[in-house]
Amino acid sequence: MQDFNIDIGKAEVLTLAIQENAGIIATDDRNTIRACKFLRKDFITAITVLMMSLEKKIIDREEALIKLGKLQSFGRYSKPIIEDATKRIKGDI
Repeated sequence: MQDFNIDIGKAEVLTLAIQENAGIIATDDRNTIRACKFLRKDFITAITVLMMSLEKKIIDREEALIKLGKLQSFGRYSKPIIEDATKRIKGDI
């Protein structure tokens, strides 16, 4: 927890993932992502899940933009991350 500046819940997730040899960890927390990289554990973010849902046609572009807006309002995503995701959803990339 101290090494990566994460709270107990995130530390428990990492510990369980290591113990159970979990394939992937879902997180949007910057420090937890850094810990995953250091520990060589694969991770996925909510925006990645959103983009995969769009690619697999589980949701359409309009719904993806709405969900991205919600992630933007509730999350702590940087402006470049949101802009990149918006461009990808709109098909500008």
